[in-house]
Amino acid sequence: MKKLVVFAGLILLCTLAQAQGGSDSGTSAGITIVPRVDFNPKFYGGTKREVTLGNSSLYTLFEGDITDNLSFSVCNHWLSDDPKPLYQNTWHSDDFTWCDWANLTYSFGNFFITAGKDILSIGGFEFEDYDFDVHPDLSSSLWNNFVCYQWGGKVGFLNEDETQGLSFQLMSSPYSVRPFEGGLLSYSLQYRGAFGPLSLIYSTNLIGNGDGYDWVFSLGNQLEAGDFTFGVDVSNKVSDEFAILRNGICAYAKAMYTPSDKWEFLLKGGMDRATSDIIEKSGDIVFFNSPAYDSYSFGGAAHWFPLRDSKDLRLHAAAAYNTSLDMVSLTLGAIYYLSFPKK
Repeated sequence: MKKLVVFAGLILLCTLAQAQGGSDSGTSAGITIVPRVDFNPKFYGGTKREVTLGNSSLYTLFEGDITDNLSFSVCNHWLSDDPKPLYQNTWHSDDFTWCDWANLTYSFGNFFITAGKDILSIGGFEFEDYDFDVHPDLSSSLWNNFVCYQWGGKVGFLNEDETQGLSFQLMSSPYSVRPFEGGLLSYSLQYRGAFGPLSLIYSTNLIGNGDGYDWVFSLGNQLEAGDFTFGVDVSNKVSDEFAILRNGICAYAKAMYTPSDKWEFLLKGGMDRATSDIIEKSGDIVFFNSPAYDSYSFGGAAHWFPLRDSKDLRLHAAAAYNTSLDMVSLTLGAIYYLSFPKK
């Protein structure tokens, strides 16, 4: 309850700051409420069927500037298809919670410092999308299973036109139950670059696992060509029900076609390949041989924005097939972005 009161107080303070924004150009705030509803039947091997709520959820995104140099960002995940764990795991670093991130950023010159809960600099462009916008059955094992929201800090540098950037993070590790428990840390170095239509996100990470570190590298590449956007993300790790991180390869490609402001069409597919490995499960002194596997996922989605002169409402349909589960997933749904003040 204390956490809810604290965030309610922050919302009130920043709403007052927004009201005073006309007299102080360095102060502003805005909140976006994002409900999503999905209908998601799944078919396994042609014999078994289940109907889920897919990525149905309720999020809020609360961001603003406190001064010309100090800004904040808070993303809360209030509801999901199974909301109970979000609140049971409030102070956990090994699972997702009702608070995705909550941080402050101080900028000075070409440098910035961020402190609080943030997303680890892991993965490529797949991790750039808001969780509420994503179709999970079209996403990689890293996106679906790795707990990327951790506590800590980041320092970074951007060049004058903000086309090149380098940052270093020191964060908690998803291998610890509580943040920094047992002294477990994550170290991340990330480069971001834009070269005309080509954008890059390259990162390397050392994730403390209690018996050393898992080394994770990720190469994110994206190319814009008129109405088309093409991307390829590659990593040397996968994440699944057996372990937070496993040796292997995670490689996904996408193609997005945006013929107008009203339509988006997405094709996506890739591979999660886990090698056989001896792993430690849940921090216990229990070791076993995890099975090697190859899992391929591919499919597509269509997004329609029906409102005139607005993209506040998105209607979507998606279909995906996963080879390791022999699963066909179909999704129909809607998402609404309610912003204050109106964008």
